[in-house]
Amino acid sequence: MAKKKTSATAPTPSATPATTTATEDMLAPRRMPNQARSRETVELVLRAAGTEIEQNGLDSLTTRRIAALAGISVGTLYEYFPNKQAIVYALVTDWMERILAVMDALHPQHPEGCQDMLTYLGTQVDQLSQMYIDQPGLGALVTMLSSVPQLRDAVREHDERSITSVASALQHFAPGVEPAEARSMAHTIIVIAHELLCEAIVREAPDAATLIRNLKVCVFALAARLQLSSQTL
Repeated sequence: MAKKKTSATAPTPSATPATTTATEDMLAPRRMPNQARSRETVELVLRAAGTEIEQNGLDSLTTRRIAALAGISVGTLYEYFPNKQAIVYALVTDWMERILAVMDALHPQHPEGCQDMLTYLGTQVDQLSQMYIDQPGLGALVTMLSSVPQLRDAVREHDERSITSVASALQHFAPGVEPAEARSMAHTIIVIAHELLCEAIVREAPDAATLIRNLKVCVFALAARLQLSSQTL
């Protein structure tokens, strides 16, 4: 007797959207700081979290330790953040936003921005280097950028905004360059800068100062190539 064919089992609906929403809720702050005092409290929490990560590692991080170092009660901390994961997420995204703010402030579209390409690129290197130096716990945060799934969208958005900002500045200085070439050059500069700053500062290379000087040489050489390309078009 022929075996009766069994119908294929219908695929189980994916739980990804619900899981994503639950994760986003877990990482979202409980309330946004709208007043100066609230913003100061959040800044204290983020700074304390970074210091704790730097001194004791990410695995040892707890809300109690963060609150103690920030000089606030755990109850006050929980008014703003539901858990330590939300604090770390906010710490990473806040650092990326501050980097974008520094980059934007130097853009030649602003009257107070840099008005020549070498000054723009050199000041970018100087100010971004200082931001990498000043951020406590940066080694763990940089590792999280590529290893934590919930951060991937934020990193992609940060990278896109960074590339767009630098590309538009390069086109301002070299208006004859094609947009695609300016974008590719901006992408190259950002990747080189991040990798060399991580090597010099996060991984504490013994020749850190030389690496940062060499970073300037690299971006200046790329700028010269871009200007030459602009002049020959």
